[in-house]
Amino acid sequence: MMNSLSQSGNAVQKKPRANLFFIITVLYWFGGYSYTPTFSPYLRSIGIGYAMIGIIGGVYGLSQLLLRVPLGLWSDRIGKRKVFVVCGVLFGAVSTFCMFFTTNPYIILVLRFMGGIAASAWVIFTVLFSSYFDKAQAASRISYLQMANTLGIMSARLLGSFVDNVFGYRASFVLGGVASLIALVLSLFLTESVPEVKERPAIRELIGVVRDKNLLIMSILAIFSQMLLFATTNTFTSEAASQLGADSAQLGLITTLASVPPIFCAGICGKLFAKKVNLRLLLAACFVVETIGALMIAGASNVIVIYIASILMGFGFGTCIATTLSYCTLTVDEDKRSMAMGIFQASYSIGLFAGPVLLGAFADGFGISVAFIAASGMSIIGLILTLILLRNKKAESSVKN
Repeated sequence: MMNSLSQSGNAVQKKPRANLFFIITVLYWFGGYSYTPTFSPYLRSIGIGYAMIGIIGGVYGLSQLLLRVPLGLWSDRIGKRKVFVVCGVLFGAVSTFCMFFTTNPYIILVLRFMGGIAASAWVIFTVLFSSYFDKAQAASRISYLQMANTLGIMSARLLGSFVDNVFGYRASFVLGGVASLIALVLSLFLTESVPEVKERPAIRELIGVVRDKNLLIMSILAIFSQMLLFATTNTFTSEAASQLGADSAQLGLITTLASVPPIFCAGICGKLFAKKVNLRLLLAACFVVETIGALMIAGASNVIVIYIASILMGFGFGTCIATTLSYCTLTVDEDKRSMAMGIFQASYSIGLFAGPVLLGAFADGFGISVAFIAASGMSIIGLILTLILLRNKKAESSVKN
């Protein structure tokens, strides 16, 4: 009886903490994405070339590539989470707010790098949120947190583009900055239970996890999908649409249309995985859809074509990340899965960096249309690697116990 009362009391305590964390997460991602629908056209309007735009877009991924695994290890070693969450929100607030005060491309580059530092804290967000629940509930509750992630990004793109359309390009920096500051204040009220760590993670354990073949394959495929996502939807698709006459509201709609499909993809993939889906075929289909979308944008003669292409690519990206995320830790021991997830997220950050940089170089040299043809090549490489690396037709439907 006492145990039942204790469990009931814990559940009551956990719900307010989880709800507060949900709100903070929405605002955290809102702040980082409020200006992205119009960011590329804005940078062009202040005289920045495509190559530099690509580098600015790429450093967001570079900082995550460099920091996600070290932050995870550091957090595990000191047994603390909250301080990393607060610092992540703080870096996001500084990055977004300060964009309003400068048009210097090199300062913007540094601020975008800081935005990537903020995004690197996402690994710690998931770990701290999971700690609010019993081990049996933690995995299912992560989907609740992922919902906050998606809601924050979608609402940021819609409201940010609307504000830009009414008040001008730079208004979205203020909007995102205010959201980040609110998140920062709220994050100070988070609580955490400091875990009792009996044995600190060792570098040799990290090396052992890195060698896991399944983790490597999923990471490689995620790299190429994220490479195309951040080169197109998150960086240059808005510029291609802008050249066709799209205004800020239309640019926001384009990025929102790309954001909606991933919401459904996780649920769809969950049902497919339960039936032991042909993983090779599913991921191959993702890369085919992404390739078609990139080629549609390359040859687009009106904004409607880009709308359709964005929806298609959203399904491709959403299914690919849901699949690789679900299977990346399949063959990793239970006590090392957090480390494996950090490695996976850091690995696909290579795509976040390389995609915009490569596409920016092509756009500078050959024009935006040719650049999108080149972007389709990223997806084709992913398709080829899928066919080569995934030789087993049936994927396991449950994780290793």
